Amino acid sequence: MLALNDRVVVIDDDEDGRDTIVDNLDALDLKGIPIAGRFGDDIEKLLAEIDAANPSFVICDLRLTAHQFATFSGLQVVESLIARKTPAMLLTTYQDPERIHLRAARSRVPVIRGRNGFRIQEVPFLHDIVEREIAEKPVPSRVPHRVLLRIEEIRAEEDEVDVVVPSWRRNQALALPRSLFGAAVRDNLHTGDYLLGHVNIGAADEDELYFDNIDEIVEPAADML
Repeated sequence: MLALNDRVVVIDDDEDGRDTIVDNLDALDLKGIPIAGRFGDDIEKLLAEIDAANPSFVICDLRLTAHQFATFSGLQVVESLIARKTPAMLLTTYQDPERIHLRAARSRVPVIRGRNGFRIQEVPFLHDIVEREIAEKPVPSRVPHRVLLRIEEIRAEEDEVDVVVPSWRRNQALALPRSLFGAAVRDNLHTGDYLLGHVNIGAADEDELYFDNIDEIVEPAADML
């Protein structure tokens, strides 16, 4: 759990948005540390600046290009931080193209929040979710289960596949990038196929779902549907 005066780095190319988060953190007795400046394509320079701040947590916006903060995305930053075992979360507007793109990385990024639904009071709780995942002790809603997925539609032009996860919600289709499917099955998919993959079916919301190891086409038994 984050303690009083723990340091929280805030990365956002919008100065007003960055300062608002920092001020709200300070109101929670957390030490908000803004990172400003331009980093171009040098993500290692930004990561070094984050390391120098020695944060307990990092809040990073997805889009960093609008104000020339960086040419890389916040997703790349958060993935890099978690790989280095630095707890971090991603903020996004969750527009539809972003939603599908982020779904490809969701297994590696424990916390993504839409800006409209983000509440600064959640930060200690969100930090703990990431800490537990880094320690390989994920919260129940992040535990993967080997389950069936049914292909509803293949949209070749968008390189996307709509799937249903019957053990989660049998009437809701979700768009996945084709890249999420294993190389052995990716080019042999047909509408109506069933596959096995890992999904955290304890998630309450579609934006909390992640998909991994979708690598086996199967013929399900009647009691599996």
